Amino acid sequence: VFIEGCCVLGLFPYIASFLFELGQTSLSIAGLVIAGFAVGGLFYTLTVSRLLPRLGMKGMMIAGMTLVASQLVAVAFGPRWEVQALNLVVMGWGFYIAHGCLQVFASELSVEARATALSLHSFFFFMGQTVGPLAYGFGLHHAGKMPTLFASAVIMVVLGFVCARLLKQRAPADAR
Repeated sequence: VFIEGCCVLGLFPYIASFLFELGQTSLSIAGLVIAGFAVGGLFYTLTVSRLLPRLGMKGMMIAGMTLVASQLVAVAFGPRWEVQALNLVVMGWGFYIAHGCLQVFASELSVEARATALSLHSFFFFMGQTVGPLAYGFGLHHAGKMPTLFASAVIMVVLGFVCARLLKQRAPADAR
């Protein structure tokens, strides 16, 4: 979740400057674009009950991270703000598809350490949210917009496959 927080939420502080480069100087428009991410979360809520039986946990992690990656690439090309708002809706949907799975795995570590596991899950997610803008800033300054967003997209796809491979669902320790 640290890497997820870096790659996804680290992008948000730069949305306004990306839009400014396109001639869109209104900060309220940047806010609307970023709000699309939350709308994607609502869309996830409406679709998760149909996705889980079709994709399973592994498929959801891969599909979610791939959706996020595709939208990072789309944002890199700098489409109009209306399109970027839709990109962030899809990115939010993909993020919550994958993140929900990671939360489930964190909560199933053990009965005795469930609170600790979820606390660490939150800690690393928010540390990723903190470090992400620094990493994006470094990448944008030294490599540029497209290479930075493409690298972030590749990292997300790899993360989806790694999580799907390494995280295994098992019966909860308290289910007897």
